[in-house]
Amino acid sequence: MLDIVLLVFFGVMAYRVATTLRREAPVLAEFHQSRALAVTSILFPLGPIAMLLLLARSPLIALVAGLSCYLPSLLIARRITGALERAGTDRVKDARSAASQAFGTALVGLLYVVGVFLFVIIVAVFSRSANA
Repeated sequence: MLDIVLLVFFGVMAYRVATTLRREAPVLAEFHQSRALAVTSILFPLGPIAMLLLLARSPLIALVAGLSCYLPSLLIARRITGALERAGTDRVKDARSAASQAFGTALVGLLYVVGVFLFVIIVAVFSRSANA
């Protein structure tokens, strides 16, 4: 159930971030910032899907797939946010807000992926010790 809620949340946030950054593309170009965040934010909804589909096969593969959905956006959003904060103008307000939203969403996604991975590992360890 949590996976479905997070899938909807990440889908909505990916749409919001991508549309805002597409609208703010001239501002990003003016301050020499990459538009890659709009592309990498599209990966947000794939995190819960990857965890659902791959967790039963291999928790390690699910971890790598989940991290690859959120880590690029986290790094790019942090770099863009820092650069736009140093710009010193109000014209970057919407672009900075979208980058901050992308950073927060990617952070939540990373916490979700790592939390699910640790939960699966802990359950596997306890089930093995109970069976022994």
